[in-house]
Amino acid sequence: MSRPKAVPLLDSLPAVPTWVMADRGYTSHVFREHVGCMGARKAFPRQRHEAPVACPDWIYNNRNVVERLWAKLKE
Repeated sequence: MSRPKAVPLLDSLPAVPTWVMADRGYTSHVFREHVGCMGARKAFPRQRHEAPVACPDWIYNNRNVVERLWAKLKE
């Protein structure tokens, strides 16, 4: 199940993002489908039972920068 506030947050953006990065907690089928339907590309880690997702390595490898930013903001 996707996070309850993720979809409304994405829908409130002024423009469609090119990429949506998320961690494994956001990998529900419903959330992935929503991101795809809005026209953005997904940069989520795949679940163990899924086929690899086409994502440039530099995007996936640098998502930890975003995760560290959120951790600092939460403090």
